[in-house]
Amino acid sequence: MPKGALGGNRSTALRWARRLRSLGWSVRRAEHARRRAPCRHVDLIVALHAVKVRHEVEGLIELHPEAKLVVACAGTDIYEQEGDAQPLLERADRLIVLQEQALDELSARQRRRAHVIHQSTPRRSVPEREAPEIAIIASLRAVKEPLLAASAARLLPDDSGLRVVHVGPAICAELEEQVRREQANNARYEWHGNVRRSEALCLLAGARAVVVPSRSEGGANVITEAFAMGTPVLASRVPGNTGLLGEEHPGLFDAGDTQGLARLMLRIEREPGFREDLARRSTVRAALASPDREVAAWRQLLEELGFGT
Repeated sequence: MPKGALGGNRSTALRWARRLRSLGWSVRRAEHARRRAPCRHVDLIVALHAVKVRHEVEGLIELHPEAKLVVACAGTDIYEQEGDAQPLLERADRLIVLQEQALDELSARQRRRAHVIHQSTPRRSVPEREAPEIAIIASLRAVKEPLLAASAARLLPDDSGLRVVHVGPAICAELEEQVRREQANNARYEWHGNVRRSEALCLLAGARAVVVPSRSEGGANVITEAFAMGTPVLASRVPGNTGLLGEEHPGLFDAGDTQGLARLMLRIEREPGFREDLARRSTVRAALASPDREVAAWRQLLEELGFGT
């Protein structure tokens, strides 16, 4: 993936590498390690996703059996049961989940080894939200429901000025074809593909609201980034989202509910009080996304593993 490109896992990996370095660790990402001489000694292996990197992690464990293993659980690991996450979850010395509700999906034994580490982002200055844009920042994968917001935009009344601006890489060729067709036939929808992260953050900062329509989420990075900017969040009512937003968040809609999302989008446009309430809720929850809080959580985890920091 190109430097500066979108990608939740990439953003998390880069940020956690910075956090660990701030705690005095020497960190090497796996894709870099493959291009360099093998590490002589490894104290800690951090796996971001129990299924997708399982075989690579097992190879690292064979090379460094003395290393401690920390596994960060993605939404598909714990909610979708994509593949078999259990071997790595059982083998891990510690587990990380990105919001509290994910703990409910773990076994009692796994919960005893689990830490909640909310993804962080620094507070950012917020421009006036005059652009009629509803942002969606998500890759083209079925679990992300990438066309739900576009379908909802079709249901808006003729005099609505809202449009959906979608950024995110094309992971699935079939979905990319569908998205291109939608863009050609829906004047209220634009897909800009895999833009640089800085461009995505500018979109998020200036949007009237961001939509997170996924069928499953572990704890979306875009939500904590919205908190830091005070951007209103409209999200599907699934555990990964409600674990960050709260069960009573007024911007929730049922997963896959196009009409429900359309109603919320129209309220964003026509009810300033509703939009301001959602923006205030994001600002209030920005404390969850504090970099200092994330560093402190990592320090505690490492101390439990016997590493002084």
